[in-house]
Amino acid sequence: MKISCIVDNRAPFASNLYAEHGFSLFLNLGNKKVIMDAGKTPTVFKNNFDLLGLDSVDNVVLSHGHDDHTGGIPALLNTGAKFFLHPDALIPKYAVSDENSRYIGFPKSFDPDKSGIELEFVSQTTKIGSNLWIFNHVDKYCDFENIPPYLSIKKEGKFFKDKFHDELNLVVETDNGLVVLSGCAHLGLVNILYSAMEYFQDEIYGVIGGSHLINANPQRIERTLDEFKKINPDIIAMGHCTGFEALCRFKNQFEDKFLPLESGAEIMGF
Repeated sequence: MKISCIVDNRAPFASNLYAEHGFSLFLNLGNKKVIMDAGKTPTVFKNNFDLLGLDSVDNVVLSHGHDDHTGGIPALLNTGAKFFLHPDALIPKYAVSDENSRYIGFPKSFDPDKSGIELEFVSQTTKIGSNLWIFNHVDKYCDFENIPPYLSIKKEGKFFKDKFHDELNLVVETDNGLVVLSGCAHLGLVNILYSAMEYFQDEIYGVIGGSHLINANPQRIERTLDEFKKINPDIIAMGHCTGFEALCRFKNQFEDKFLPLESGAEIMGF
């Protein structure tokens, strides 16, 4: 198995890869090629997809309905890939503060009924490959992992706090243990990891993706590190919404086990 980062907030300086506040991973599982999330814009996604030589894809899994994970979808409409997402991902999403609101949901131009793509809605943990699962069974294990209050959905003209029922993760079962991939981990990365360990009755070997620690206070970051030390993954690759402070703390704590994600990063060793 090989995992490549198509889009992240950072890109190598000496490359033609683009960066944006977006996220996308490519999983080459040998007999199946899967994309998790599509970045924020079609331009960035297609540029990086082409430069990385990723010429085919079987499945696209959308971790949730925010635009920094779904905005690049138009670049994937003619690939023949089957799309998986939770039905709630299409509910309008907003960032709300005081009297201001900003739309941060699915591309408004995207109509799944007219897109011509093969679409499957997933609302429970589902196996989509010989060792690949869409994981949607997250319990509350930690009192310090809370959803930021400004993240909202809009129904019938009213704003409600987003509980992220639409959030999907990926879990790959390997001989070494579970590899867990998260888009943003709004429900809490530690909650996701403990839930996966309980559900699959296995240890965590790798953790890859976003952690939504970007605006976390130092106490939450330290408590997250404490739990990671207990879980003790062999591979930790994080980026996007993790934030610079948390990235630094993870690197200092886990040294060679830790890789900060950037566009073009490759993770192997599974």
